[in-house]
Amino acid sequence: MRFRDLAFLVVSNLRRMKLRLALTSLGVVIGTSAIVLMVSLGIGLQANLTTSLGDLGAATHITVMPGGMETGMPDEGQLTDAALERFETIEHVEAVMPMTYVMSAQGARYKRYESYMNIMGVPMDAFEAFGYELESGRLPRTDSEVLLGAAVPTSFAAGDSATQAGPSGRLKLDLLGKRLDLTLMMWPSEEEMQKDPMAQGTERKQRLTVVGILAPTDMQTDQTAYVTLDAAHAMNGATRRTTAYENVVVKADSTRNVTAIEDEISGQGFFTFSSQSMLKELNTVFLIIQGVLGALGAIAMLVAALGIANTMTMSIYERTREIGIMKAVGASNRQIKRVFLGEAAIIGVLGGIGGLTFSWAGAALANLFVQSLIASQAGSSGGVMPETSAFFQIPVWLALFAIVFASGIGLLAGVLPAVRAANLDPLTALRHE
Repeated sequence: MRFRDLAFLVVSNLRRMKLRLALTSLGVVIGTSAIVLMVSLGIGLQANLTTSLGDLGAATHITVMPGGMETGMPDEGQLTDAALERFETIEHVEAVMPMTYVMSAQGARYKRYESYMNIMGVPMDAFEAFGYELESGRLPRTDSEVLLGAAVPTSFAAGDSATQAGPSGRLKLDLLGKRLDLTLMMWPSEEEMQKDPMAQGTERKQRLTVVGILAPTDMQTDQTAYVTLDAAHAMNGATRRTTAYENVVVKADSTRNVTAIEDEISGQGFFTFSSQSMLKELNTVFLIIQGVLGALGAIAMLVAALGIANTMTMSIYERTREIGIMKAVGASNRQIKRVFLGEAAIIGVLGGIGGLTFSWAGAALANLFVQSLIASQAGSSGGVMPETSAFFQIPVWLALFAIVFASGIGLLAGVLPAVRAANLDPLTALRHE
């Protein structure tokens, strides 16, 4: 039997049972849709969390914090200048930037507007080496100058700020070249506390001139103001020689080398964090989630497979005499099997295509609903709508997998009925009414 004759026979048989074909294919449609929508939800959630994680820092940056491991090194887990020099000698490290938080900062004021922004001291040459771009102005050169993150001008508020807010609902001040008045709380040292346990902290004012504003980078950078290291140490009442850094950011030359650098720094007794390490853990978690969601959808596909098997088995009873005639005119058992397997495969293919089409439509509607819900919540709170990817994402590989999987399920469901049809005795089949 030629392939053309086989295909014509299979299509002719399926056309004779249109209603049963539609109902059986509908089961495959539901099963395929369940699998595709479940897995696409996992893919969408993973993509959104990965994007959010990227907003927390650059992909090649490693944040290093003081450790507590015994390493036998002189600094013993402290982020000193000696530790920074060791970091710089690590292979594939492009730049190292120490950071010192201004813990004494209690807030900044410009005219009647106030902000409780984070203030951090960094070496400006390393800051430039990290590739941060300026939206306007320049980097600080003296201890009385400050560089603002992109979101800092929107962090100032006043009692009547709502009347000056823009379309986003946030007030944005033009601070370039303006002077900010900082309030610093100077706490007594340990020696002063020993002499006078009742000693209180004293407030000190300091004025900084805004000389530059950064272009949008990531969440943490955008919400921070930057001064020189010496200025930060002075604000904290410390000296450069006696102060260790709160954390250090190490920049790798490529995302491929982040893990190796992070492992080497951790081996020196420091705690590390990077978006790459977090992403690796998230990928493992989402692999499990997608497997569970896919298994739930596979239950529906199992039911559809039983439906195909039932349809093909009932078809054998209805076409027993026809099978006997085919064998009488010379059809082999292999050809009989091909007919029934072809019918089962076509049911699977039609169900897979239908399920994929339904999944695309359902995913599009669900994404529109979720986006509108997020937009309405952002509007009611007066905030800005966060940038999110589609929560249901159907990549090409998933679409192809859905059709191939549905076809395979159809073939498997048709194996036993095909074998049974091929094993029918021709004489018994011809006598069947």
